[in-house]
Amino acid sequence: MHPILTNPRYLLMYLAAWVPLGLMVGSMLSLSAHLPWRETTWITAPLIVLLAFLCLAPLYMCRALPVGGTSVPKLIINHLLAALAILAIVQPFLFLDLKTGSEVFHDFDRRSLPGMPLLTTSTLLLYLLAVGGHYAGLAAESTRRAQVLARDAELRALKAQVNPHFLFNSLNSISALTSIDASRARDMCVKLSEFLRLSLRLGERGSIPFNEEMEVARTYLSVEQVRFGRRLRVLEEIAASCGTCDVPPLLIQPLVENAIKHGIANLVDGGEIAMTGTCDGRTLRFSIQNEFDPDAPVGKRSGIGLRNVRDRLTARFGAAAQLKVDIEENRYRVTISAPCEKGRVSA
Repeated sequence: MHPILTNPRYLLMYLAAWVPLGLMVGSMLSLSAHLPWRETTWITAPLIVLLAFLCLAPLYMCRALPVGGTSVPKLIINHLLAALAILAIVQPFLFLDLKTGSEVFHDFDRRSLPGMPLLTTSTLLLYLLAVGGHYAGLAAESTRRAQVLARDAELRALKAQVNPHFLFNSLNSISALTSIDASRARDMCVKLSEFLRLSLRLGERGSIPFNEEMEVARTYLSVEQVRFGRRLRVLEEIAASCGTCDVPPLLIQPLVENAIKHGIANLVDGGEIAMTGTCDGRTLRFSIQNEFDPDAPVGKRSGIGLRNVRDRLTARFGAAAQLKVDIEENRYRVTISAPCEKGRVSA
């Protein structure tokens, strides 16, 4: 079925677009055949309605004969034959319309004859206009599809960048722990395997609900909790309304990792990571803040985690999403705001 016929709104808009075309054809018919508007409307109104539906048919021929993959002679011949087929339907319809009109208006069929060449020409031109419109629509659809594929490819590339990043840092953590407490290192390996299993399963999907994303972050925190013990304290205040908002997978985990690596890990007594989330039904806001030592030497930072989160937000939501960083004395805060989209989770 034609896409326009599946959506009542699109159908009404499509039929409305034919109204000015009908008025134009009616005006020319009235002038050429010297018919009053009542008689002109008798002819043009049903003709335009018929053409509106007949001119939906070119979609299938345009799909079968794409401009870039079909020779010009083949295009011309096929569309001319289709136009003649449309005329073969319209001409008997006009003949019947004139006969029935003669029962209402005196000598209607004879007085309308001078306008028949105009109606034939208009039918052909309107059909060719529909062909051009369908080709333009298919070109726009192809462009949109290419943009979606390009965006998905970008998201996959960015997402693939996350896994090696956190795995590298986690293995470094385990390596550091083995020389201190082998038992805790083994425990951390077990929890890391749980985290990897969960993150890889969810990471294969294009989007996940925010509550599942938080589950990944909590699993990662349990891995690091083995290493830091009481030095790592977590405060979480996430509103229930945030849970169903769709987000790219592995969005929060890199932020948690940064908070630990560049904040808590450099504090002798450790510190607190505070995560808050709110949602007003339209916008999801998530904030994570941690303490850090402003006097600690600045180590080498790649900035991959934060940059990756920002890039994936932009790739998914465009300018509607933002990532903001605030530094106040000894506190570092990252805030994300993004549209709360629901029901678009992809596998």
